[in-house]
Amino acid sequence: MDNENIVERLTKYEYDDNIVYTGFRSIGEARKFAEERNGRLVEVGFLDGNDNPVEDSSQHLIDDNKYYKAFAGPDYKILHSADEGFQDIAEKLKERKNEITEKSPDEKYFSDSDPLLEEDAVIILFKGEVQQVTSRERSKYLMHTKVYELAVSVPKSKD
Repeated sequence: MDNENIVERLTKYEYDDNIVYTGFRSIGEARKFAEERNGRLVEVGFLDGNDNPVEDSSQHLIDDNKYYKAFAGPDYKILHSADEGFQDIAEKLKERKNEITEKSPDEKYFSDSDPLLEEDAVIILFKGEVQQVTSRERSKYLMHTKVYELAVSVPKSKD
């Protein structure tokens, strides 16, 4: 957060009495943001395939020390970069991509990492097989996915 204007990176939702921010990269980042702005941590759900967050603490994100969860149906599993098992699948995807593109050993280890497997990526598995790699933001619009995120609610100033 040091050299970055975090407000520009976050997604902002304005309501009558408050502003809700989502898109935090960690619980610590959200807690610090809330503290600095006299806000409070809340859990929101994107439950209708649109960008309409509603307060929803059914996934216990704060209690579980998580900042993102998503569910897309019984045959799907959505792995977030903070989830157990994500790194193993990401490494396998990178190895497969390297084999397909026949990179030299130097290119494999010194080139930029795959942009689809960036820090906050989401891997979508269908019946145990990788179907897609996407972002947290895009996951809200896929396959009737229910997405839950940690957010910060900040009161609007009464000028």
